[in-house]
Amino acid sequence: MGYIYTIDILLITGPAGLLMGFYANGGLSSRIAFVTLASLWIFFTAMALHKARKKDFKSHRNFMIRSYALTLSAITLRAWKFGINNSFELPPMDVYRAVAWLGWVVNLAVAEIIIYRIKNKAINFLRPSIKSQ
Repeated sequence: MGYIYTIDILLITGPAGLLMGFYANGGLSSRIAFVTLASLWIFFTAMALHKARKKDFKSHRNFMIRSYALTLSAITLRAWKFGINNSFELPPMDVYRAVAWLGWVVNLAVAEIIIYRIKNKAINFLRPSIKSQ
């Protein structure tokens, strides 16, 4: 399944997303958001494949967490759009510009928090526990 996911992103959906990003609605801001999203998605997925081939599975896992967070951006973009439209009276294009960034930046931030917590959990697990007297 991992190879299918990787091949799809590297050869089909990543390049397609990159191409679509150059023509996104919402002006320059939205275009930058979607081109950056597609570029990072391709990069993180390629790095995950590279790390897996090098048998560096800890780094592979971290890059896959990032890649999957960006994969889910299509879903979170729509959730942000729904939430903003039902909470505020904003012009549709302003909402689109905002969710172009929110849809993936927040996901990537959550991914980094997950990676950080996994790392700290492993470090804390390796430390000898100090029992209070």
